[in-house]
Amino acid sequence: MVARFELAGHVVGIMVDRNVTKEYLDEIHQIILSKIGVHGKINLFCEIERGQNVSLKMILKDLNFKYKNSSNINKLAFVSDVAWMRSIMSFNDIILPCEIQTFDNAQRLEAMNWVSH
Repeated sequence: MVARFELAGHVVGIMVDRNVTKEYLDEIHQIILSKIGVHGKINLFCEIERGQNVSLKMILKDLNFKYKNSSNINKLAFVSDVAWMRSIMSFNDIILPCEIQTFDNAQRLEAMNWVSH
């Protein structure tokens, strides 16, 4: 089961607390689609907890999902201590029409504040 929380009705928070497999990513996407179904447009907070592995293949699959649903995502806050993942997510800002900001784990509260407004 995916660890998640709500910051506000339209803000969904996902905590990646294990290595990301295709099945786990599909579960995360279903949570996001469910929130989109309720609110139309959402803000998304995603934190990769320390020590968790996300392969480039899973990041690209996630990018494709976000691209297909980009008209329903206003803001995306991405939190990770892994610099290459933050770099890829920053690159997504060029591809996706939503606002994207990346943060390291020490900036978690700043990320929550940003995505909530």
